[in-house]
Amino acid sequence: MQNIITNEQVISLAFSDGEYVSPDVVLDSEIDSAAHRYIVPIVGKELYKEMLDGSHQTLVTDFVAPALAMAVRTVIQPALNVRTGQGGLYIPTSARNDSGNRSAINGFLKSLRLRREALLRRLSDYLCDHASEYPSYNAGRDIMQKYSISGGYVQSR
Repeated sequence: MQNIITNEQVISLAFSDGEYVSPDVVLDSEIDSAAHRYIVPIVGKELYKEMLDGSHQTLVTDFVAPALAMAVRTVIQPALNVRTGQGGLYIPTSARNDSGNRSAINGFLKSLRLRREALLRRLSDYLCDHASEYPSYNAGRDIMQKYSISGGYVQSR
């Protein structure tokens, strides 16, 4: 399966220095599904195919890769928070497992989603501002140019 970025790039772009996660936990299928869910609705199928074929490397490196890496992280992070084995699901707990832990986890996941949305917005705005450089990009089909989510409300532009 061909992807715009590798699993190693996901780790280096979406995880900080102190967060060790093996690249093996990032599957090619997760990168592909995150790209189709988050990147293609912005860039369009034609521009996406061009990037898969190796075109527009500056766009990929500076804008698409960081947004896609964070999208992949938001997809896999809930699974990283728990473990599974032959005995089923294992959720690490402490002696004092209370709502504070849930609140911290929810806050962390929300911060990842906000970072993802900021990177996707950055990609969309860059493409819109530089549309003449990317003839296969159509701002009229860019979902981020049509809608936004602010304060939990979906707004059309």
